[in-house]
Parts: sequence; structure tokens; C-alpha cells
Amino acid sequence: MDNASWNDKIKKNFNKAATNYSEYCSIQKYFSTQIINLMKGIKLPEGDWFDLGSGTGLLADEIEKVFAQRKVARVDFSNKMLKINKKGSNTILWDLNKGLHPSIENSSLFVSNFCIHWLNQPEKTLENWLNKLNGEGKIIISYPTSNSFPEWKKTCEENNIEYTGLVFPKVKNILKNLSPNEIISTKTYLYKENFEDIFKLFRSIINVGAQSSKGKKISVGEFKKLEQYWPKDKNKRVALSWEINILALKKT
Repeated sequence: MDNASWNDKIKKNFNKAATNYSEYCSIQKYFSTQIINLMKGIKLPEGDWFDLGSGTGLLADEIEKVFAQRKVARVDFSNKMLKINKKGSNTILWDLNKGLHPSIENSSLFVSNFCIHWLNQPEKTLENWLNKLNGEGKIIISYPTSNSFPEWKKTCEENNIEYTGLVFPKVKNILKNLSPNEIISTKTYLYKENFEDIFKLFRSIINVGAQSSKGKKISVGEFKKLEQYWPKDKNKRVALSWEINILALKKT
């Protein structure tokens, strides 16, 4: 699948999920709080603040509540997601695979929650974002790492099923082009979700528009094998584990 088709697929799924996104985005809400907690302990410079890949404005809204004197511009390629942002928000419809919007220059803060792994070149994108900051600018991002979804991957490996989930970035690849002086902090978190069955598990991914995959569509037979062999607890519930990295950077 070429990049243009892949990006269109991602956009289509997020547009479909826009209306009900806020009802189902529990993990995104949790890590919005973690990002804000980190922001409280960092000296944040004056200047323009942007939420890159803002979606419905979840993170930007929370930042504006905590930092009451600040306004956060919201950038996303989903028109339907941007329309759900609160009235009066500064929204920019833009595909971040094209770099930053031409109006974004000499900024002081970029935040991004569950976005960068959807972009074609996450490592290069991060370098570009750093270059667009002012002298004291900061970046804080969260993203799922390659260690996410061990239950899904193990079930596939042990039962000769092709893993069709998203391939997330390795932390070492995200960090490889950064100098130690640019890194304020990097921390990984384990986040586990529990579901009554794998139907509800996969529905939770679809509900937030995150089902896009470059893998082939899973067959009925393969899905039944996943249902049968996915690890279950004593109450026959299934889990999906995420490893999330929160990375804070500064311009040097």
C-alpha cells in the first residue's frame, strides 16, 4: 500500500469515529493527564502552543484548563475531528506528513498525544518539529511502542495466524537522531485494558478510528482461532496491553 492510500485510509477511519470518539478514548485521556503532569514540572516558554494531531481537542482542552492564560492551536488532517473542537478554538486542517503548516514557525511548545506513530516518517518528523521551535521551545509527545499488544502477537505466533495490527515505532529508533542535550525525559508506561471478549476488544479500537492496518484483512477462520486461543483470566476476560512512551524534548 503506497503512502497516499495509507493516509487516506487512516483519515477515513478517524472521520468515521469523530462523533463518538470522546466517549471511547480512555487511553488517550489517561495519557493526556500524564502529559499535563509532565508539563507542570517543566519551564514552558512564552510563545505559541500547538497540539499536533489534536483530533477532537482532548489534550488541548485540558491544557487550557490547567494553564488558564494559554491558548492551544489544534492541528489535524481530519476535518470531522476538528469540527468537534470547542467553539472559538484555533484549528488548522493540515496533513502532518507534509511537515508543519507554513504558518507554524518559531513556536514555543508542541504537544502530541497518540499521533506520531500514524505518520510516514516519525523520526524525521520529530527532527522537523524541533527545527521549528524557538530558542527555548519544548516538545512533549506520547506514542505506543513496538512492545504493545503482546497478547495479540503471541496468540498469532503460536497459532500460525498473521498479525494484522499496527506496527508501532521502536523507542530506540525515535531517539536515535536526538542528542542527549535535546532529551529532557523519556519514560515508558504499561497500560492494560480488559474486555469481556475479543469482539469488544477490537470494537474498542474501531470506536476511536484506530483500526487502520497495512496487513491483510483477517479471515473468519483466523478470527475464530484468535477468539479461542487469546489468553483469558479466570473470568474468561481478555486483555490488551500497551506500552506507551512519553518523550519530552527541548531545542538546543
